Amino acid sequence: MKIWFLWDRERDGPESESYECQRFVEVGRARGHDVRIYDPVQFKIMCGGGAAGTIFIDGKPEAKPDAIMTRLIATQTYLSLAILRHMARNGVTVINRAKSIDQSFDKLRCMQILSEKNVPVPKTMFSKCPVNADLIKEQIGFPVVVKTLNGAQGGGVYLSENPDNLRDITGLLVHQGMDKSPVLFQEFIEFSRGRDIRAFVVGKKVLACMERKATDGSFKSNITRGGVGTPVAVTPEIEKIAVSTSEALDLEIAGIDLLYTKDGFQDWHGLAILLF
Repeated sequence: MKIWFLWDRERDGPESESYECQRFVEVGRARGHDVRIYDPVQFKIMCGGGAAGTIFIDGKPEAKPDAIMTRLIATQTYLSLAILRHMARNGVTVINRAKSIDQSFDKLRCMQILSEKNVPVPKTMFSKCPVNADLIKEQIGFPVVVKTLNGAQGGGVYLSENPDNLRDITGLLVHQGMDKSPVLFQEFIEFSRGRDIRAFVVGKKVLACMERKATDGSFKSNITRGGVGTPVAVTPEIEKIAVSTSEALDLEIAGIDLLYTKDGFQDWHGLAILLF
């Protein structure tokens, strides 16, 4: 099988993401597949005028693959999603599909979809900055999580402890030009401070999950920011919420983050699209 892997970062560096890329190639080729790694900027696609979905890689025509898989960060470009749409329209199996990736990275759209599907999520408000701190205090309370709509690996996420601090944070976002788009204000689940569960979903099954813990006192547990991961058992509750989330967003392969609560778990606001 001819498989392309759409990748937009370093392929051979020491970072964990580079290791992931290398392992994907190693495992795929060990199983007899023709696996190739491409950056979106290498592509040119053509249609119309009798061109039947012609694909160019580095300026040279290339026959379409059997399948294309992606590992795109939250700053994915229009080009990246256009390539996936083009592939799907030409009969290529696409994992994950462009629409699924797009709505998952858009935190506003993501939360709207999960709320509509009755997936348990923290109380959330969207507003442009600067925001009325008194309204946030009344409707959500403090501390409150402040997030930009696009971000990955813990980037663009802040914890505001009180109204004065919130005014400082939103003032900074305005200074950075974030007053042009909504910002997410979300209930902080104290019981899950510095820890969460990452569930790995393939199809409609959770294959494994791990607990992530911060090691520096941060409220963020991202491993890319120094957190550590420990394997934990997959429970029926984890399975139900993780699968429901991936189905709601039409994700075939995903990493779903769950917060601890006193009564169980809630689906976390951020969804990481993970591929092996």
